[in-house]
Amino acid sequence: MKLNKLLVSMFTSAAVLMSCLGTATAQSQPKIKVLIGNWAVPALTPAFQAFTKETGIEVVAEDLPFRDLLKKIEILGKAEATDVDVIFVDAPLTPSYAERGLLLPLSDRLPNINPEQLWAPAAANSAMWKGKLWAPPLTNSSQVLFYNKELLDKAGIPYPSASLDKRLTWSEVVDNARKVAKPEAGVWGFMFDQVSRYYQLQVLPESLGGGPGLSKDGLSVTGQLTNDGWIKAFTFYSDLFNKWKISPKGVSASETVNLFSSGKVAYFVGLEARTVDFDKSGIKYGIAPHPYFTGGKAATPTNAWHLGVWKNTKYPKEAAELVRFITTNPKIAIQSFEIDGRLPSHKAALKFIDDQPKFANSGKRMAASEAANTGVVRARTPAFLEFEELLNNAMEDIRNGGDPKSVLSETETRITSALRRYR
Repeated sequence: MKLNKLLVSMFTSAAVLMSCLGTATAQSQPKIKVLIGNWAVPALTPAFQAFTKETGIEVVAEDLPFRDLLKKIEILGKAEATDVDVIFVDAPLTPSYAERGLLLPLSDRLPNINPEQLWAPAAANSAMWKGKLWAPPLTNSSQVLFYNKELLDKAGIPYPSASLDKRLTWSEVVDNARKVAKPEAGVWGFMFDQVSRYYQLQVLPESLGGGPGLSKDGLSVTGQLTNDGWIKAFTFYSDLFNKWKISPKGVSASETVNLFSSGKVAYFVGLEARTVDFDKSGIKYGIAPHPYFTGGKAATPTNAWHLGVWKNTKYPKEAAELVRFITTNPKIAIQSFEIDGRLPSHKAALKFIDDQPKFANSGKRMAASEAANTGVVRARTPAFLEFEELLNNAMEDIRNGGDPKSVLSETETRITSALRRYR
């Protein structure tokens, strides 16, 4: 009887010990917290699950809308928070986050990554700062020229070619748009998607050789906004609204898609993803390559979201491994694209789009090619937030009738003041 009691006691003690060991093991396995945009949840959830299955490391995602996401990152940075491990990084903010100590450099932690081999050129460039890898790219973006078939038919204007080798010049777009525009009836010849925003409009001076608006080191704007390319580009931009009157004033970037969807615009340069909105509207539209200036080069907006490891993470090794798994795996890139249709950065996924017959005549193949070949990187600077805000204000001033040369000159002065704190 005493022996039985002893055995029971031993087995009970062993069970308790194993339970404690199991609990300790479970508790020692880190959970990686990721701060992401809410739009990315459908595509990233299966990727996080695949990572957990492969490594045993659980991923917990907090998703927020765009503006809230950027605000949350700033708040966490000021608080030197340690309860987040990986964050979404808006591509042009990589230098800012790196300089301010919000990210861990990944070149040493992920030594086998070759950005130029893995990702589209502009995406690979945006992942780097001062020769180090900081935020590998996740998604990408591009823009195309949409056109309203009914408005062009009514004006006797042929549809533009879908061939990248036969893209329209801006002069051709303007000439045709002027034949369609009837401002008094609320019908417009042309509209930019993200009107008065640097992301959308940088490509105008880029096409004319004017550059991104900042020096290569990101710390000087002197002469960068007042060179011939920028003055010519934004004189053209001003003329759309003030001379030719083919584009409307007073329409915000949040309203432009609805304007085209309602059949009130002949030509619309915007994100390829706008096809979802236009398909729902029932409008009869076509897609052509992004226009360029005669004598200039083809240049298109690009870049989107990257992933970076939070500087104060408690689990740098595991966080870096998650970033590697999500951004370098071609299967993950293709799977994510097939889920939500967002343009990928990974070259293998871009090739997948190019190879699939179902994308042969679609905006997706056109956008993928543009992202891989004509996409231009936004200005690289730790002061990007200030730079962008001041430039967006300048573009709106020009849209409303401000003299392009004067406005850009004044903006150079303002940005120069903002850059002083980073020197």
